[in-house]
Amino acid sequence: MRGRVRSAVGLMAGVLAIPAMGQAKAEIASALSAAPKAIAAGAAVVRMDGRGRMTELRTGENGWTCIPPEDPADVGNKNFPACFNKYGLEWLEDFYAGRKPNPNHVGYSYMLRGGWSWSNTDPAARKLPSGQKDYIHIPPHIMILDARAAEISGFPSGQADPDTNKPFVMFGSTAFAILIIPVE
Repeated sequence: MRGRVRSAVGLMAGVLAIPAMGQAKAEIASALSAAPKAIAAGAAVVRMDGRGRMTELRTGENGWTCIPPEDPADVGNKNFPACFNKYGLEWLEDFYAGRKPNPNHVGYSYMLRGGWSWSNTDPAARKLPSGQKDYIHIPPHIMILDARAAEISGFPSGQADPDTNKPFVMFGSTAFAILIIPVE
């Protein structure tokens, strides 16, 4: 379970153990940088700990929730913000809890600052797989958090080292399969 949590944290913006509330303003700005301005303007912002527990930093009004990285001043070093719609956040909560996501709820996420993952094939990975020299670097992208949509997308799936500059499926053939679509 902890491995699954660590991998989700890495994939979904490195949102572990954020510093004290004194940095709330920087955390909010960093979190909102993950989404387009029109979405960020009305999004809630939460801080998430390593167990998936959330602390609200800002209320929202549009159904989107943004999460800052561990250190808002260090975006880019395996440390990225993310924004999720209602079902995207539900997907993330299910991942943390070790539950299969609801197949009838399609989640969406923006990661306009980019992201990373230990593995493209194993959602529970918490270290580099044997033979892999580096984590998976993902440029700015959107994610469709729905295993059915990912599996029928026709995009590459199951590759240990995907071309992350083109759409691909991460965690293919698992309940946590997601479609990643680069936007640059």
